[in-house]
Amino acid sequence: MTNEKPIFIVDAMLGKLAKKLRLLGYDSLYSSSMDDDEIIKLARNEKRILITKDVPLLQKAKKHQIETIQITKEDEIEQFLQINEKATLGEFTVSGDNSRCSVCNGELQYTEKNDVSEKVPRGVLENMNDFWICKDCKKIYWEGTHIKNLKKFTAKLNEKL
Repeated sequence: MTNEKPIFIVDAMLGKLAKKLRLLGYDSLYSSSMDDDEIIKLARNEKRILITKDVPLLQKAKKHQIETIQITKEDEIEQFLQINEKATLGEFTVSGDNSRCSVCNGELQYTEKNDVSEKVPRGVLENMNDFWICKDCKKIYWEGTHIKNLKKFTAKLNEKL
């Protein structure tokens, strides 16, 4: 039995969900410009679970024996619970060490403060010590307000698991 995390492909209607999955450390392909055939092909070739609200896409994916998760809820916590029913995600944690880039889905790597000193706002540099950089697009991350909000979200989510 492997302990690997599930990997996803998320349709264009669920960009916010894809971003949260990435920040929580789940490999989640997403593009608002991918057409259904492209999504099906990537899901099949990379053995990704398709997360969608789009019923015709869902039916097409099932014909191709692609594992799917249909999102029917509007509430984000409920959406995550729907995903967890089909692909056990376990308890959610928020950490730069296990997050993925919210922009490109790349892996994050811890980086030294002085390596990013010219690339982040002065106030951030004065108040933060831990930084991560995306290996692919080079976006820099730190645990700011967004992470505090994400931690509140995961605390609520973990209560419902």
